[in-house]
Amino acid sequence: MMNSAVYKQSLLIISDFPEGFHTDLAVQLGLDEADDHVETRTLTLGEMSRNTPDIFYDGYIQTLTAAREKAREWLAHVESAWLIGFGLGGLVALWTAADLREAPIRGLVAIGSTPNFDFLKDRHPYYDWPKDRVKKTLLDWDVSYKVPRIGNRAVLLLHGDEDKQIGTNWIEEFFLLASGVSRWPDNWEYHRIHGLGHYWNQNNAAVKEAQQYLREFRQKIFLDLK
Repeated sequence: MMNSAVYKQSLLIISDFPEGFHTDLAVQLGLDEADDHVETRTLTLGEMSRNTPDIFYDGYIQTLTAAREKAREWLAHVESAWLIGFGLGGLVALWTAADLREAPIRGLVAIGSTPNFDFLKDRHPYYDWPKDRVKKTLLDWDVSYKVPRIGNRAVLLLHGDEDKQIGTNWIEEFFLLASGVSRWPDNWEYHRIHGLGHYWNQNNAAVKEAQQYLREFRQKIFLDLK
């Protein structure tokens, strides 16, 4: 992995599973402007077979655990970073900040995301969710209980009211909890964007609004590096 010490800013974009997302997520996010002081990397969750024997452990848990480890490896080589995660990539971003309290993460963004796996109960209703082992794993993966470990990093939560994959109520409840228990509640920001879906398939007003929030967030967290 390339040493990123020459960069003032490093950005890791963590995608959701690939359906509906552009190859170049920096372009999709409106963050593709040329800047020799910025390094941008993309971490994709990749394909997940729906025919896996255990969709929860061999699918979601295995995939997101690997993503958390890759994010950890990347952060070992940067000096000043921010993270953006789409969908379950947003959950990886939140967990990465909670996992690594001393990592040089200035801020993180979760877009169309969720703080836990509870929404999977609706997506996969025939899985054995009441099983004790599964209930413990669900609790272990709920980042709501790890908000204090995110510390004083800035957090931006964006969610569209047209998101059909992950409902807005999951992240709204998380924002209310997080801003209530964090020692730095002013560092938490949430916007519900009218007309924005889970996939940014068109450059409409809702996407432009989300892109503007991202640019303002970046400017805020890197103001002293200008």
